[in-house]
Amino acid sequence: MYIYNAGPMFSDADITQRLKEGKMIREVLDRNNVEYFLANPIELPFDNSRYIPTSEIFKEDYSHVDKADIFFFDLATGDSGTYVEFGNAIEKYMQGKDIKIYPVFTDLRLNRNNVDGIECPVGFNSYLVGALTYNKITIYRHFEEAFEAFKKDHDLK
Repeated sequence: MYIYNAGPMFSDADITQRLKEGKMIREVLDRNNVEYFLANPIELPFDNSRYIPTSEIFKEDYSHVDKADIFFFDLATGDSGTYVEFGNAIEKYMQGKDIKIYPVFTDLRLNRNNVDGIECPVGFNSYLVGALTYNKITIYRHFEEAFEAFKKDHDLK
């Protein structure tokens, strides 16, 4: 099992969330004695005290995306890097690769007043959402919801 956990990691809140997600994934897989590799970019061994060429960052992240067969994506923030990673993964999916994608759109406005469609007070790119709906990939509103689906899909306790 090769897992890639994608999402922004620039603010304190982003960093805290990505670390929390990594911990949750590791704990359940360790408890179930599953052999895995977790590529959680916030935890990958880049030395942030020095300049890192963007090509080096791309090469490292792309190699993990290429190897991964399970993906978690935080897609609500508009983070362009996460969108590129998602594009790489959806292409693998559309080529018939045996992968699982758990997309998350966490935005409190989505639940406000039970309003959706054109009346929803927030919008997401139609091409992005269409890539999921066209491929009949379930969209989750919170990481915890996606994580529960992951556990169920892989018979994890």
